[in-house]
Amino acid sequence: MKYFSKTLSILVLVLIAIATSCSKDDGGSSVSLRDYQEQYEKDIDTIDYFIDNYSMTVSADFDVTFTKITAQNPGTSIRNQTDYALEFKYIEVEDQDITTPGQPNGYKMYYINFREGNNLRPSKVDSVYASYKGVRINNDVFDQADNPAWLPLYATIRGWQEAMPMFKTGIYTSGGGPDPVTFADFGAGVIFLPSGLGYYSQTRTNLPSYSPLIFSFKLLELSYIDHDRDGILSKDETDLYNDPEQVPDGDDILKVDTDSDGTINLLDVDDDGDGIKTKHEIHKDDAGNIIFEDCDNDGIPNYLDADSNGQTCN
Repeated sequence: MKYFSKTLSILVLVLIAIATSCSKDDGGSSVSLRDYQEQYEKDIDTIDYFIDNYSMTVSADFDVTFTKITAQNPGTSIRNQTDYALEFKYIEVEDQDITTPGQPNGYKMYYINFREGNNLRPSKVDSVYASYKGVRINNDVFDQADNPAWLPLYATIRGWQEAMPMFKTGIYTSGGGPDPVTFADFGAGVIFLPSGLGYYSQTRTNLPSYSPLIFSFKLLELSYIDHDRDGILSKDETDLYNDPEQVPDGDDILKVDTDSDGTINLLDVDDDGDGIKTKHEIHKDDAGNIIFEDCDNDGIPNYLDADSNGQTCN
């Protein structure tokens, strides 16, 4: 076994973003905008109904089937089953004041972690290689990728951006025959999304506007992206330079703009605005790891420090 990695160009990412159906906008139209709070309350009630009135079957390879519980077809609800924990987190979205009495602000996203995975964890700006199935709240399939596809999380719906960093990729084995690559120990789960974490007012093929969504998925592989090609991976383009492996929560990675020039760091070739490109203010060791030099010892690494002059420390 060995670990599997790929490097994609920005052009390829853009093309994939246009082609893949989990993207935020691939040609769907929009209807009149509803009140976010009112729509969320309807969505979460509908999701709770699904969780309480459908059973869930999970195969050995984490393929998921939902079935309506009836008198003729009894079963244990998703909420009451004990094989996998039903968990949730609250997600705040900028300019959408979503509240629930006695609970944190934001959209409630239910999720089930069948298996976390044992390899690499993506951030919300990386590209993931995943298979998935998306169903509406009536259990109709509206989108499916049995064959894995590359999905740039930066261009996907908010629910995917929030869910994928909770999982890790697996490993793969190369071989011959009809299955030249076999993945194992990958992350797999289910997410239940209010429409505000999905497409909201957009209408799409087989999907009306304001549709709560349910996705089951398998996270097989990822590609860490350097969107501005400045030598620092986009997942590390934050103010968390003291712990560059930490994946920030919330929107941090999409908001950090060190020089306040209106271009976030992951798209800015000169992060500190000192006229010296970031790639000329970082240095790497023989293993290719970035050395975060701080020549003036002010606690800020050179590439984020406008007065460091891009020098190499003596």
